[in-house]
Amino acid sequence: MSWAELIDNWAAFIKGAGWVFLPFLALPFVTLLKPDSRFLTRLSSGIIRTIDTIMFGIGEIVKWALPVLVLTVAFSVFAKEIFDTTWTKLFESAEYFHAIVIMLGAAATLLMNQHVRVDVFYTKMTAEQKSRVDLVGFYLLLMPVCLTLLWVSQDYTRQAWFVLEASARVDGIPYKFLLMSSISVFSFMMLAQGLSITLRAAKILNGQTMPERPNKVPPLFSEEVTE
Repeated sequence: MSWAELIDNWAAFIKGAGWVFLPFLALPFVTLLKPDSRFLTRLSSGIIRTIDTIMFGIGEIVKWALPVLVLTVAFSVFAKEIFDTTWTKLFESAEYFHAIVIMLGAAATLLMNQHVRVDVFYTKMTAEQKSRVDLVGFYLLLMPVCLTLLWVSQDYTRQAWFVLEASARVDGIPYKFLLMSSISVFSFMMLAQGLSITLRAAKILNGQTMPERPNKVPPLFSEEVTE
């Protein structure tokens, strides 16, 4: 099998997995319509626990890229200013670490509810009001944006892997195709974490108990009761 065929087959697999995942995005809405369904209650709780655990674990790993990023930038500046020396790979590695922190850490930040909010009214809302805002925000903002990113980035990512795209500089890092892939990974992770939060919102509106959040992660809603 040629490299091009392997990339096409892998892209087809990823696309198929995406279509399988897509119906789950409607689960919070279905849960609201059928609050007494034990199957939906158990299913939503299992999905919440799984997603939160995975995203929390990824966040715990990704956070170690922050000190490495700081050291990389500091060393690059030191080498340039003191010895008038630059290394392209070292300089570009800062971009890679920055992308890793932002793209792979965004979902964990959403899980921790530490992303920047511009809405000054949200913090003063009750748990039910916050739940309604999160439901509307997921379906009208987060989901469309992430799905659009996934759709648009497919061709770019496929082409990058097809040619094993590298740095534009001869002595640069030859793994730009991995950096391009982070767009799709970011979109999928944000969709998954958004789904988890929206399922919690649906449970709040249905008066159901919440699955426990990972260790050291504060409650998403101030009035939620965990199982």
